[in-house]
Amino acid sequence: MDSVLPALLLVLFIQYAPTYSQLPACEIENATMGGDFNLTIYPMYYKVYIHYNVTVSGFGENATIVLSSYFNGSAVGMWLNNATDCDGFKGNRSMYAMEQWVSPFVIGDYVKIRAFVYTMNGTYVKSLTLKQMPMTTTPTTTKVPTTTTPTTTEAVITTKPMGTTVYMSKATGTTTTAATTTPNSAPGISSKPLLAFVCMLLLLVTVPGL
Repeated sequence: MDSVLPALLLVLFIQYAPTYSQLPACEIENATMGGDFNLTIYPMYYKVYIHYNVTVSGFGENATIVLSSYFNGSAVGMWLNNATDCDGFKGNRSMYAMEQWVSPFVIGDYVKIRAFVYTMNGTYVKSLTLKQMPMTTTPTTTKVPTTTTPTTTEAVITTKPMGTTVYMSKATGTTTTAATTTPNSAPGISSKPLLAFVCMLLLLVTVPGL
């Protein structure tokens, strides 16, 4: 019994797995492109083994609806209410129709879903293309290292002789040195007291009796 169970599961998987069909895609010949009805598919991107809701609306009463899916001219995937003579859905609906389609395990770049609507006013067809979700790339951000240049401050110590005045300019930060001449303040001999002493000495020599 244990050896038979895997074989049965494999048969069931092959039978019900949605793949490329051997039957032709369902269609209505001589259909006019366009028509006064709406065709929507959800989800909107083509992925592996996803159930899609295919909705046709706004076509009036007592209409024949035919749905099919194909890629490169071959029917692909599986309709849950699949027709017996072709691959797709066929049925009579009024005003609104929603059927489920299952994408295959192996998918191409896209798949086309067609909807045929047959009424007393004529036969029309519309199609939508499901594409795979576009790949998004994350931009690479390169961080440039920040370098700090050390600021070197030099202290200049100068020895100024007496009588030198230093000026600092606020605008340019430059130093201007102005040399000024200051009279010597060292003590010396005054000329007036010396002259008075000489005069007294001459007076004592020349005038007897003093």
